[in-house]
Amino acid sequence: MSQSFVKSSARERITQVVESWFLTEPLLFAAWTMHDVVERPGLATIRVGRGKIEFNPDFIRSLRRDQLRSVLGFEAMRILLGHPYARQQPKAELSYQASNLTVQECLRTKLPIPRPRDLWGDDRFDNQYFEFYYRELAERATHDEPPEDDPEDQAAADSSGADPSNQESSDDGSDPHHDDAETTDSETNASEEADGPSNGADDAASTLDAYSDPDQVGMENTTQWDNDDLKRDEINAAVREAAESDGWGTVGGQAKEQLMATLHPKLDYRGVLRNFRQSVLSVRRRLTRMKPSRRYGFAQMGSRYDFTTKLLFAVDVSGSMGHRDLQLGFSVVSHFFRYGVESVDVIWFDEDIRCEPLTLRRARSAFEVSGRGGTNFAPVIDYIDQHRDYDGLIIFTDGYAPVPPTPQNTRTRILWLFKDEATHQQMHQGLRGLGRSAFLKESPR
Repeated sequence: MSQSFVKSSARERITQVVESWFLTEPLLFAAWTMHDVVERPGLATIRVGRGKIEFNPDFIRSLRRDQLRSVLGFEAMRILLGHPYARQQPKAELSYQASNLTVQECLRTKLPIPRPRDLWGDDRFDNQYFEFYYRELAERATHDEPPEDDPEDQAAADSSGADPSNQESSDDGSDPHHDDAETTDSETNASEEADGPSNGADDAASTLDAYSDPDQVGMENTTQWDNDDLKRDEINAAVREAAESDGWGTVGGQAKEQLMATLHPKLDYRGVLRNFRQSVLSVRRRLTRMKPSRRYGFAQMGSRYDFTTKLLFAVDVSGSMGHRDLQLGFSVVSHFFRYGVESVDVIWFDEDIRCEPLTLRRARSAFEVSGRGGTNFAPVIDYIDQHRDYDGLIIFTDGYAPVPPTPQNTRTRILWLFKDEATHQQMHQGLRGLGRSAFLKESPR
């Protein structure tokens, strides 16, 4: 390490590292320079949020140049992934840990931050995304919560009236603390003589451990995370420019995939369902003496309007659809028992339609289905060609089937609802002429 770097102030050390990125790491440089850099001695380490990068100068000075470069690069990637500006979760410590795991998967630094496979002991956790890690950490935390003390065990301990450890240590009549105190004092003196007043390597390791520990700094380092569409758009513009000009620097393939995924807006299937429901609503006007005309009062009959919407929900029950997928699909039906849809006909299919229509007039959480073969959409299209009184058809599927022929029935609107984003991406272009499409679950990023 150069003497000039050692003697530099904390801010100067940061500036030297960031300026070195100008040619070699243009994307990291762009992320850093769109923030104000502020000294904050009250902080434990360093944090990002609300357009600022705040740092404790003592923390920065404690790091070697390579360690500082890793920490600053880590925070720059956290910015690029948008965690401080879009990824709020209820538990701050778990948010920070999930963010650390995501960034570490992108950069694979030498910082004392584990990879997910180290934490769970399974490489299936590699290359996942922030929300996935948060969900897994929350579930793990729930399972790891210690059970409450058994009142009977506590009562037994209280009734004994003695601490077994104290009894054992005092059997020989000696002071249980005397020898330990002498040993501790002598070891402390020896340690001080060997290390001197301060050990720089130990200080750096200690501060890096604090930076990596969500229990120590998770709350503090995420306290300013907040939804910020403008900042997120600014970050996305930098990522888009890097993609167009190949200005990635040394950012690796996995990090590129994660960053490119942030550029694609999320499809809100609930909004698609609302719009689809509104497009298929139909009403019937009925004259009645029980309601006055708005223009002529009781001299003329008034009008009542009854919803007459007929909706068909076709569920793919092929072998590639899991039990939880089916539960999720059937739960969507409940969205239509509001605002005008009074009943829904449900059928399920694989290579063929496997049941007579089941008419539902309220939401249900359990169904018994048969099938579990391959998938063929043609029988469903044939069904609406033969039963043209439906206003709308929703096909819930994983999409692993050929595109069906265009229906002759042009009255019934179709919505393709895929179980996840991956199958939606694979199928939606081919199905564009057959109706709208949406998906329920995001694919891992």
